[in-house]
Amino acid sequence: MIRNSLVVKLWLTIIVMVAVVLSLLTVFLEQVFDTYFYSSQEQALRDRAAYISNILVTQTDKELALTIAEEVTKVSNSHMFVVGSLAKGGDDHVLDTVPADMRPELSSGKQIIRRGLSPGFGNFRADSTSAWVIHPISENGKLHALLLIYQPVTEIEHAINRIRNLILFAAGIGVVLATGLSFVVSKNLSRPVIQMTQVAEQMALGNFEGKVNVVTGDEVGRLGHTINFLADSLQQTIHNLSKEKEQMSGILLSMHDGVVAADRQGKITLANGPAKNWMSAVRLEETDVPDHDLLPSELNDLKNWVLEDPKTKTAEFIWQGRTIAVTMTPLHEPGNGVVRGVVAVLRDMTEERRLDRIRKDFVASVSHELRTPLAMIQGYGEALLDEFGEDPEQRMELTQIILDEANRMKRLVNDLLDLAQLEAGQFELHTTELNLSNLINWVGRKFHTLAHDQGIGFSVDYDENANYQVEGDSDRLEQVFTNLVDNAMRHTPANGSVSLRLFTNGNFVYVEVSDTGEGIPEEDLPFIFERFYKVDKARTRSKGGTGLGLSIARNIVLKHHGNIKVTSTVGKGTTFTVMLPMRVNEENSF
Repeated sequence: MIRNSLVVKLWLTIIVMVAVVLSLLTVFLEQVFDTYFYSSQEQALRDRAAYISNILVTQTDKELALTIAEEVTKVSNSHMFVVGSLAKGGDDHVLDTVPADMRPELSSGKQIIRRGLSPGFGNFRADSTSAWVIHPISENGKLHALLLIYQPVTEIEHAINRIRNLILFAAGIGVVLATGLSFVVSKNLSRPVIQMTQVAEQMALGNFEGKVNVVTGDEVGRLGHTINFLADSLQQTIHNLSKEKEQMSGILLSMHDGVVAADRQGKITLANGPAKNWMSAVRLEETDVPDHDLLPSELNDLKNWVLEDPKTKTAEFIWQGRTIAVTMTPLHEPGNGVVRGVVAVLRDMTEERRLDRIRKDFVASVSHELRTPLAMIQGYGEALLDEFGEDPEQRMELTQIILDEANRMKRLVNDLLDLAQLEAGQFELHTTELNLSNLINWVGRKFHTLAHDQGIGFSVDYDENANYQVEGDSDRLEQVFTNLVDNAMRHTPANGSVSLRLFTNGNFVYVEVSDTGEGIPEEDLPFIFERFYKVDKARTRSKGGTGLGLSIARNIVLKHHGNIKVTSTVGKGTTFTVMLPMRVNEENSF
């Protein structure tokens, strides 16, 4: 508690300092008074002994001299005792009455003054502690007698005790006053410091609203102003950093590209969602653990390359069948420029590569589709200009071929325009309420004769009592079903069959076009609706078609909020299924 309280520390420091000073002052004063009183008493005894000795020596009437001396000692509350003879000639054996250690001084005429019990002096013994003096009485250089004057020190001790008690009382009062004063001073000094500590602790916890109440202009007040300014500055700085962090977090979360940062050891320090997914998937393949804390081996190798040569590096990797383009840039420590890590942007380029491949295939396909009819038109046109053949029927045949190839080019261009409009969202549908059974019947009637001529069985099947109402563009839907039936006819050999079936399931109307033709290989099914994609790898046009019909049909169905799917078995046939949402009857919708 004491270690953690500034008030107690200051208070105890002041109290201890005052107590030590007062204690030293008490001891000093006590010593001074003791020395003063005892020195005064000793000097008085010396003077009194010299005075009495002089009376005893100079006064001829020794009895009167003793009487005067006794009166003098009584007045001063002291006592006297004379050893030896005051008559002329004295006593030669007077020194024998005192201890041997005192004799040399007395024989030389010096006084001896002591404190305590008086020594054995003749037949005299003092029973209390006294201050006493032995004065030699000499005449003509010869020791006559010894004068002992003693005075009890009881009164002096009482006076010294009273003074000591007064000093102790004053010291006690001083300690009490110093205690209160030091507590007030320490409290006033520590209050702003404690408040600053509390504000600093709140700042450490992220709360910058607390302020120091500054009431003085001294060093503590200036420190309070500084802390308040620091709190405001930190609050503004953290607010700005939080905004930037939130903005950066929003950017990273909204990015479809992966962003990952790592230190020099390859430990991931930052990664958004797409990057974490890629890291987990690739690390799972490498270590059988879905870990996104460390860079995969390929990225780690690229990181080492960047650390060796601190420049932006790019690379492409194939991960799980996807083409991933990686751009990695070094991160530098501020100030010294030391590379502390790397940041990499991962972009899935699979779709771009696929679209680029489709674009190239599209250009090649269009060139291929146009080259043959143009070559034929050019060749037969030159033949007609050269007046090739005199037979009118032969010239008519050449003209018909030119016309057929021109129509074929026209169909190709029309299909390209339709597909471009569909994919650009500029294709307009003129939707009306229509019954798909009537549309299916019309399509069936168009192909009955063709099927009969080719020896192909053709059937149209639907329930006449069912509801086949949909919202759609009849011309465009007719184009879809005509294309599907035409494809079925062209890929079904003689003695085969083609069926056109109409039924409902839930809120959808289904149109199935099935044939017993050659079928589509399973590996080609995912690409059957792409432009110019043909199962015929040699790209022969013996069966007609532009290669765009299925792509156009799928886009038209999607524009009608429906869908189209295909199932096929090689050598057994193919089934295309068109699903269109059924028109809701508003009268029965409640």
